[in-house]
Order: sequence, then C-alpha cells, then structure tokens
Amino acid sequence: MNNYKHLKKVLNYCIKKISECSSLFCENPEVDFTRNRNLNFEMTIKNVICMETGSLKDELLKLNDYSVDTPTASAFVQARSKIRVDAFKILFDRFNDKTHKDKLFKGYRLLAIDGSELPIDNTIYDEETTELRYGTNAKAYSAYHLNASYGLLECTYDDLIIQGEAKKNENDAFCQLVDRYKGKKVIFMADRNYESYNGFEHVVQSRNHYLIRVKDIQSKSSITQSLGPFPDDEFDIDVFRMLTLKQTNMIKACPQIYKFIPSKMRFDFMSKENPWHEFNCRVVRFKITDDTYECIITNLDREEFSIDDIKDLYHMRWGIENSFRELKYAIGLNALHSKKRKLIQQEIYARMILYNFCQRIVQEIKIPKKDKRKYEYQVNFTRSFHILRHFLNKKGGETPPVDHLIAKEILPIRPGRSNTRNVQSKTVVCFNYRFD
Repeated sequence: MNNYKHLKKVLNYCIKKISECSSLFCENPEVDFTRNRNLNFEMTIKNVICMETGSLKDELLKLNDYSVDTPTASAFVQARSKIRVDAFKILFDRFNDKTHKDKLFKGYRLLAIDGSELPIDNTIYDEETTELRYGTNAKAYSAYHLNASYGLLECTYDDLIIQGEAKKNENDAFCQLVDRYKGKKVIFMADRNYESYNGFEHVVQSRNHYLIRVKDIQSKSSITQSLGPFPDDEFDIDVFRMLTLKQTNMIKACPQIYKFIPSKMRFDFMSKENPWHEFNCRVVRFKITDDTYECIITNLDREEFSIDDIKDLYHMRWGIENSFRELKYAIGLNALHSKKRKLIQQEIYARMILYNFCQRIVQEIKIPKKDKRKYEYQVNFTRSFHILRHFLNKKGGETPPVDHLIAKEILPIRPGRSNTRNVQSKTVVCFNYRFD
C-alpha cells in the first residue's frame, strides 16, 4: 500500500477509536454528542485538523464541498467547545506511536528541544497567558509558549508542552520532555537558555546524552563561569565539579572543585540529607568566524564523537527552527480561528498532527534525478501541505496520485546562501472574521 494511503487510514483509525469512547473526552459526557447529528465528535475533530487559514465559514464550506448542509460557524464552534483538549493530545500521541520510524546517527536518535512563542488575542485577560509589556506604556500581551521536542532525522514532532507566556519556564519544560521520553537512546540538543545543571543531570539520569550550546566563556552569565578557567581559544576539555548545598570556607576556597547550589536554583538531585552530587561534562569551544566562537556542553564520549561531529550535530539542530516556521506559515498555526484558550490549544495539537502526517509522507517522496540540473532539489513543503490536506479531507471517489503531484512540486537547494535575520516584534494575526 502507498505510504500516503496507509497514513490516512492510520489517522482515521486513531480518530475513530477515540470517538468510540468520546464520553471520556467531552466536557459534559452525559449530554455532549448524544444526539445523532452530521457534525458528530469524529467529524468535528477531522474538521479542526484539516482547517487552513481562511475565515471559519470559508473553511467549513471547503471542508464540506460547498454543500447546502454545511454547518454554520456557530454550530461548529459549539461542537468544538464540547471536546476537551485531551482528545487532541491523545490523538497526537497515538498517531505518533503507530507511524513513528526511528532514524539513527551513530546509533542515537537526535531530538532537538526548543520553544516558540505563539501570539494570541489579548482581549481576554488570562493570568496564564497575559502579561504587561513595553515599559511605561504597558500593554496587555497574550501568547502561548510551545515547548517541543523534534526528531531531526525523522523531521517530526515527538512531544509538546504548552505553557502560557506569563507562566513559561523553558528549563522546567526541558526537564519534563526529557523525563517523558521512553524511546531508544537519544542525544537531546538545545540552544542557549537551556543551560542549567538541573537540565544536564535530568538527561544523565535518564541514561541518555545531551549537546547544548551555552553562552561563550566571555559572558558573565554563562554557566562556564563556574566550570573554568578555560584557555581563550579553541579547546575540548573534560570538567568535574562536586555540586553541594553547603557553603563552608573550604568550598569557597576551592571553586575549581566545588560548586555551591543556592536554594533559589532548582536542582532535583540533592537534599538536606544528601547535599552532594558529582557532576561531569565535556566543554567544547570552536571558531565559527575569525573572532567568534561557539561553546558547547555535552556528555558525549570523545572517542565516539569528535569536535567535527559536535559541529555537525549542532548545525543539524537548526532543523527545529525551520519546523516552527513551517508549522506557523505553511501549516497555518499563526492564523487561529478562535479567541478561546481551550480552542486555541486544540488547534495547536491539530496543526502538530497535520504537520507530522504531511512530513511522514513528504520524507518518502523520491525526486527523479536529471543530469542537466544545476542544483539538488527538495520537495516544496508548503505546496505539499495543500495537496495533502485536500487528499486527507477527500471523501470517496478516485484517490489522486498524491506522490506524483508532490514529486512535481520541488525547489532547488542553493548551498551557501544566507540572509540577514530580520527580527520583528511578534503580533497575533488578528482578522476579526476568523474569530468566534
């Protein structure tokens, strides 16, 4: 069976199995979805997954082939409101479990962990998602913070923790994502802002490995300040510290051996009864330009992973940044169809499910090679998404040649190209006709 047909059957099967016990995922199980209607539990979930970025009414018309029986926007919102967010979270996990295929680098999975901000409507004040910004001219700003683990070789999302922007804690989310992972041995990779003894040790205790970029040794706020001194050049050094809750004169006199952990700094592996913990790591520093360095902390073995391997692995971490861009703009997460916090969380998981569905198909597409081509080519993911969304929503009739359609939508890979990063303040895509 073709991969896209198989994945569609698996996704529909997962939705069907959840709908069979829909009372577990309804706000009012005694009354919700008890009447026989066209917009039932199963169809509501499918519609949420397949929506694009148009107005709610336009999306419903497209999803129902412009039928006169198309439900109203109001009816659709009422149906969505009956479903708990847990239904989409469990659907995300079940679809992953049934379709995931491990790809390995030197016997390890590569998981990048990072966060991304999703601005939402601020007309609803919420202590979890809303905070005041912009100094003296303080304005309410609302957002969700998505903390995701992303398989760099599989190009799909493994896990997700949603936090309100006002309550976000990336280091805590990192530890949760590490503790929840139950797969094959893995290298967790992350960028700056994830440098903490607690996060490092959570990975070690899970019997896995980490590779995390930290602020350079010149930065006073870098964790390397308590692991040095280091030479002011490239290096690859093993470091040992005895972490402790005690603060005696001996500990203060030997900073090259001991590291005091204050009570305000979270560390889950010490207590008053056991105030000592051995910490070992490898610190790697290398040049990226004539006067710029990158600094990496890892527990990867030097015999197995050279400095060149470390550089390659960290470069691969950029895949999660690209995935957030595709999730927001190609899949359409940045154009929400609701102000209600619960419905926004539904859409976040729905877009993650759709992203994984599309990527698992796109990754299997083979692009025919032609001798006269100047560049290597890759699949146009944005165009592929539109093709696959149409296929996923198709009800009966002849199945379109999805693999051939996608294989024709390609883009050249032009190595060495770079553009100045244009950093702009983030705002919600606020189209009133989209809100319900």
